Parts: sequence; C-alpha cells; structure tokens
Amino acid sequence: MRSDKASCDADCSYHGCGCAHEHDHSGDDLKKTIVQVILSGLFVLIAVLTEYGIIPQVELQIPAALAALALTAYPIIKEAITGLIRREWNVCELAALALVAAVIIGEFTAAAEIAFILTIGELVEEYLYSRTKKDLNMLVQAAPTTASIIENDIIREILVDDIKNGDLVVIHPGERVPVDGLVKTGVSDVDESFRTGKSLPIKKNPGDAVYSGSINLDGALVITTSKPASLSSYAQVVELVQEAGLRRPPSHPVIDRFASYYTPVILAITAMVSIITGDIVRGITVLIVSCPCAILLATPSAVLAAIGPAAKRGILIKSGKFLEICRQITIFVFDKTGTLTSGEMKVTSILPEKEYTEEDLLTIAATVERSSPHPIAKSIIEEAGRRGIHISDVGTARHVPGKGIEDIWNGMTVLAGTREFLEEHSVPLPMNFQSSREIADGNETEVLFSKNGEYIGKICISDVLHSDTKETFASLRRFGDYKFALFTGDNRNVARSIAEELNIPESMTFSGLLPEDKEAYVARLQENGEIVCFIGDGTNDGPALVRADLGVGIGSRANTLALESSGVILMEKGLSALPSFIQLGKKTTRTIMENIGLALFLNMFLIIIAAYGIINPVMGAIGHQVATMVVLLNSIRLSRYLPE
Repeated sequence: MRSDKASCDADCSYHGCGCAHEHDHSGDDLKKTIVQVILSGLFVLIAVLTEYGIIPQVELQIPAALAALALTAYPIIKEAITGLIRREWNVCELAALALVAAVIIGEFTAAAEIAFILTIGELVEEYLYSRTKKDLNMLVQAAPTTASIIENDIIREILVDDIKNGDLVVIHPGERVPVDGLVKTGVSDVDESFRTGKSLPIKKNPGDAVYSGSINLDGALVITTSKPASLSSYAQVVELVQEAGLRRPPSHPVIDRFASYYTPVILAITAMVSIITGDIVRGITVLIVSCPCAILLATPSAVLAAIGPAAKRGILIKSGKFLEICRQITIFVFDKTGTLTSGEMKVTSILPEKEYTEEDLLTIAATVERSSPHPIAKSIIEEAGRRGIHISDVGTARHVPGKGIEDIWNGMTVLAGTREFLEEHSVPLPMNFQSSREIADGNETEVLFSKNGEYIGKICISDVLHSDTKETFASLRRFGDYKFALFTGDNRNVARSIAEELNIPESMTFSGLLPEDKEAYVARLQENGEIVCFIGDGTNDGPALVRADLGVGIGSRANTLALESSGVILMEKGLSALPSFIQLGKKTTRTIMENIGLALFLNMFLIIIAAYGIINPVMGAIGHQVATMVVLLNSIRLSRYLPE
C-alpha cells in the first residue's frame, strides 16, 4: 500500500491550474483557506466601497487593499515563480504580473480584486477536488484486524498481520474471511460479491479456495491459509485502485492548451504598447485588463452551477472533469449485479406439485426458512409478506450448512434445500424433473421442498433487472451513437441472458471477471481509442471505476470502495439518473466553452481600448470585473437546467 503522502504527491501532479493554492489537501488547511478568503473578501469590499465614496473614510482604502493582498497574493506569486523556474508558460504568470503591475502604479484595490477573484476560483476547484479523494484506509479498517487460529488444539485470537502460511484459521458464521486459504473442514455458503460481483452465495466444501474479504454466511469453517494478509485478495483490490488512480487525466485540458499561447501573446502586446506609445501606464493597463480571471473561472463557475440540478436528481459529482468528459464518451460499460440488476434476491417463480397451490408451498417455505439469515431465505420470507401469508412460529429448524434446512411443521418433517440435500434424504424427484423449469437460463437458483419424504415443489429465486434499466438504455441510445458492454463475475449463461434483454452484442459481453480482469478490459478498450464510462456498485468494481475515463458508482454508501473510486455517484439504486447526468455534463461543457469564448472576446475588447488609451487602469479594473461577472452570469443559467 502506498502512503497517504505518496498518494497526495501523485494526485497533485495533475491537479488544476494551481494559481492560488499550494496543494494542501487536509481538512484543516482547507478551512484555513476559507477563512482567509472570507477575510480577504471583506477587505476588498471595504477598499472598493471607499474608492467609490460609499465609505467616506478614504484613509481606509489602501490599508484594506494591502490587507487583502497579504491574505491572497503570496500563493499566486509563488506559483508564478515556480512556473517560470520550470520554464512553463501559464496563466498564473500573467495573473501575477498584472497583480504586481497594479501595485507598481498604485492601484492597490485593483490588485486586491485580481488576487481575490483568483483565490476564489482556486478555492472552488480545491473544494471539489477534496471531495474526490477520501482516505482509502477506511477500507483497510473495515477488514478484520484479529482472527481465531487453532494452535496445539487450542483456539486463540491473534492479529491478522501475524497469520502465517499454513496456519489454521476458524471463521464463524457472519464473520469476514481475514486471509486467503483453502477449506480444511466445514461446509458453508460464502458471499464473494466483493471479489466476483456474483449475487448468489457460493457453497464451500473441504478443499475449496476462500478469499479474504468474503463473508461466511451459515456454517463454521476451518481454513488453511495460503497467503499473508498483506498479499490477500482484498489488499490487492485496494492496491489496484490506488495504482489506477495515478492515471487520471488533467482537470482543465482546454485551459491548459490555451494558457501556453495566451500568456506570451499578452506579454508581447503589453511590451509593444508601452514601446510604441512611450506610455508605460497604458501598457500596464493592458496587462490589468488582460488578467485571465474570467477565463480561470470559466470552468469552476459552470461546475458549481451544475451541482445544484445534479443534487436534485441524487447525483453527486466530485470534480468538474467528470462533467466535461460526458461529451467525449464513446462506450458505456456496465457491471451486472447491483447495477443492471437489483443485487437482491427475489422470488421469480413458485412451482408446486400435485394438489399444492403456490400459497401452500410459499407458506411452508416461509415457515421453514424464517430462522435462516441466508439471502435466499430472506427473499422467500419477503415474498410471503408481500402476499399477506401468515408465517407460523411453530417448529425447530436444523440448518445443514451449504445444503438446506430440516424442520418439523404440523407434525411433519419438511426439508428445504438443494437437489442433493433431498436426494440424501431419499426423497424421490419427478421423472421429468430435469426438463422442468429450473436454472435453464443460468440466472436462477432453486430451493426444493419435501414433506414427509414426498417432493412438493420448488421455488426459483433470481437477481432481476432494475425496473428502470431498459428505459435507461433506450434513453442513452436516443442521446447518441454509443456502444455498450457488459462486465460480470457471473457465468456465461447469466451474462448472455442479461445482454440479450438489453441488446448488448455478445462480442461486448464479458463473464467470469475478477477485479483485475475488469480493469484490464477497460484499459484494452481505451487502447482501442474508446472513451470509457464504467458504471458499477461493488468493491470488485473499484479498479475499473478508477481506470475508466469516467467512473459512475451506483446506490448505497455501504460499498465504500466503489464510492471512493467513482467520479460520480448516483445515490439511488438503479440507473434512471444516468441519462440526466450525461445531458447535464454535455450542457456544462457547452457552457464552459461559451464562458471561455465570452471571456476571450471581452478581454480582447478591453485590451484594444486600453491600448488606444481610452481607459485608464481604474476603468480597466472595472472592465475586468464586468467580464468576470458576464462569465458568472452565464454559468448561473445552468442552475435552472434540470434534464428529464
């Protein structure tokens, strides 16, 4: 695992334009900067009101302006000097020169205004960025810190980090597996959704592999460890996320490209005006009006204005770059479980035998399953509740981990479980059982039931599509000529069944994928020129979410890694908000380009009239503020944009 400092250093390498901050990402540093901006704003306000006579105490103007400069100017000048040392032409150099020039000719208020506006813009960007990266140590803390091992026939508790290869680790029902290993004794269902994304638990028998981060559901297991905790599956997933994070794109590519030309051109114009006219004040006025505050605010102001309508639709956007990328997306890649599907087991069919009705079978099933914590049992009980079926409290269930349940109901022995479980109890199954509806499409699991040794039917449970999934695909297809792909840890039959429902080509349907596989396939798509939007919800999606050009996380905050890895979070389960976000992203990008165009036009106009001596430095500073306000007002229009 990389240290937090290493992570910060890597992230800072691409962050923003950096005119008014020193890349401090801690909460305390951000709060300190906010306080400085508020105080600076108050001092600027006093200086401006004094300059225009609204505040009669003229003697306050210069001290107020200097106080504002003291709070905000240093980072701007420092960043400009750093850029010059690195031989990088940046808008920061131009902003710093305009600030210094205003001070030289005694326009302290103008200088304070420039510094304040730049600082506001950078603070906005820094705030948005700070929400993108939360400490990945939260994931590590969620993992088990201690484990029970068998040593000399005695069970004792040790730190997970002290577990060695070959140790025998006891994992009780409900516990998370601390290390990778092989089952030595015991049978149980294990939830491996963090790794595979599979919605159904996986039965584990002696000799089967288990992976750290999995949850043991219903039976005690003893495993022989095969890897230390530092090399476990869970640790590798987190590491993949961290490494993929190094490859994120820069935040403002348009402005970065623009800056390399704008700054030297403006400096040349300033020098020419000063030399040709012989009036250095006129040249400094050109420099003041050309300060790119409006240009620097083009992106953050539009992003802030977009956050409002996004929040109304339950969309959390971590950075402006994730809005800007919407316009470039060529392919949407979807995880299956919990993204396209509900991620929750639901009863899809009830198939009673002989004289039994669906209600009869469901009543028996819910009564038998009532004490089981298993996801399948919960789905049966929920279905009974939806149908208003009373569940008896009578009976004493005996759970057989990985197989089923034996219970006494109304004086009769009831079995519920797998086909193998019933066969072990010599329950004869119908002759045509193999051809009856079962898991033919690969997307269902079955629970068989018997009463006093007689087969009475079965209930099929499946992870079904979200109600809004098909409509989401239809909306996206209306908005653009996009490609679609499906990634899943489930088997090929499951993947094919879902893909056919959503009209995803078989060539773009990938099954049996582990986290590292998903990331590798995303990288392959990018190498082929695709701009990838990956949508997922589970821990196993983390590497792919970060590796994609745009990662969209779905649903609950319970999936910490998925949320931390996503650039955009759709807070409600389902995909209904995805098309709205894509529309909003495209609109935001258009607004940003409009802002840049307006800022350039107004700056060029002010530069021309300043060069002809039509305006003085004070008027130039006012014109500069007007240009900035035009950009802000254009961005505010986004706050009323709420795509349906």
